[in-house]
Amino acid sequence: MSTLFLPHFSLARRQWMRCASALALMACIASPVRATNTEIAGVRYEPTVQVEGQVLQLNGSGLSYKALQKVYTIGLYTKRKSSKAEEILSMEGPKQLKFVMLVPMRIDELGKLIARGMESNSARDEFLQLIPSAVEMGRTFSKLRRLGPGDNVAIEWVPGRGTVFYLNGQPSGLPMGQQNFYNAVLKVWIGKNPTTVDLKNALLDYTAPPVLDALE
Repeated sequence: MSTLFLPHFSLARRQWMRCASALALMACIASPVRATNTEIAGVRYEPTVQVEGQVLQLNGSGLSYKALQKVYTIGLYTKRKSSKAEEILSMEGPKQLKFVMLVPMRIDELGKLIARGMESNSARDEFLQLIPSAVEMGRTFSKLRRLGPGDNVAIEWVPGRGTVFYLNGQPSGLPMGQQNFYNAVLKVWIGKNPTTVDLKNALLDYTAPPVLDALE
C-alpha cells in the first residue's frame, strides 16, 4: 500500500466511523421509551394504579418470551420512577408487579419460576429464611386454576400487611412475608441474576447508551 494512500484511507475510515456512531445514536433516540409505551402485545398498562389508597406510577413494562413465543407481559408500579434496582428495592410504600398471560399457563409454573429466581438472587442464609414464605406461596398457587390468555396475576407489597396475591383482581390467600420476601420476588426480574437482562431493563425503563468509537 502506498504512503500516499494511507492518509486517504485513514480519513475515510474516521468519517465512516463517525457516520456509524451518529446512526447508532439516532437509532437509540428513535427507539420507543418503554415506560411511556404502555401497550405491549395488545395489553395496556395504565400509567397509574391505586394500592391501599396510594397512587403508584408505571415504572416500566416488558414482554417475556419462551422459545420465541410471547408468554406474558409484566408491569412494575412504584411510588416514584427509578432506573436503579437498588432504589426500588429500598423504596418505601406499596409496590405492584402485574402479569398478563398471553398463552395458557399453569399457575404453579409461575410459582416455580419465582422460587428459582429467589434462590439465584439470594445468599444461602437469606434464602433459608425465605423458605417458609415460599412454601406458603406454593400453597396459595396450588389452589388457583390454570391461567389462560388475558388472565392477570398481581403481586403487591402492602406495608403493615405483607405480600398479597391477586388473580383477575380478586385476592388469593392471606398476606404473607416481610418486605425481604417481596424484595426477593422483585429480584427475580430486577436482581443481579434476572430472568433476562432485557426484561430487567424494560421494568427499570433503562436503555443502555450507545457505544461511540471516537477515532482521532
